[in-house]
Formats: sequence, structure tokens, C-alpha cells
Amino acid sequence: MASLGATAQNLVSELVQNIEEMREQRERLRNEIIAEDEEKVRVEREIELLTDRLEKINEFLARGAAEKKELEKTIVDTENARAKIAESLKTLLNVLQKENYYHAKGGKK
Repeated sequence: MASLGATAQNLVSELVQNIEEMREQRERLRNEIIAEDEEKVRVEREIELLTDRLEKINEFLARGAAEKKELEKTIVDTENARAKIAESLKTLLNVLQKENYYHAKGGKK
């Protein structure tokens, strides 16, 4: 019977030890969960900041593309106007040269 009592005492001791180990494991797990929750909050905040930043970048790119398109149109229009002005000046120069020649000859054509 003494051996049965010793065995029971050993089982109780093992049970108490197992319970203590499970409590320690529970505490470690609780601490890990807390740490992961804090990391989750940090990552969610970072995602929020990055999302805001991405939105601003996309807005800038859209505005930049529109401005670039408008500048390209202005450049083309300006180059076309310059070409027309150059052609007009060339025509005017030819007319003036003919008039100058005409007047130099004494008004005879």
C-alpha cells in the first residue's frame, strides 16, 4: 500500500509539474500574442501611411501626365506658329527684295 501511495504521490507531483509547465507555456504564448498584436497594429499603421503616400504619388503622376500632354501640345503649336512666321517672313523678304529691285530700276517692272 505504501508503494501505491508513493506512486500516487509521484503522479500528483508529475501532474503539478505538467500544470506548471502548461502555465509557463500559456504565459509565453500570451506574451507572443501581445507582441504579435502590437506588430499587427504597427504594420496596419505603416500600410495606412504607405497607402496615403501611394495615393499622393498617383495624384502627382496624373497631374504630371496631364501637364506633360499640355506642354507637348503647346510645343507643337508653337513650332507650327514659328514655321508659319518663318514662311511669312520669307515671303515678305521676297516681296521687299522685288520692291527694292523695282525701285532701284527707276520704277520700271
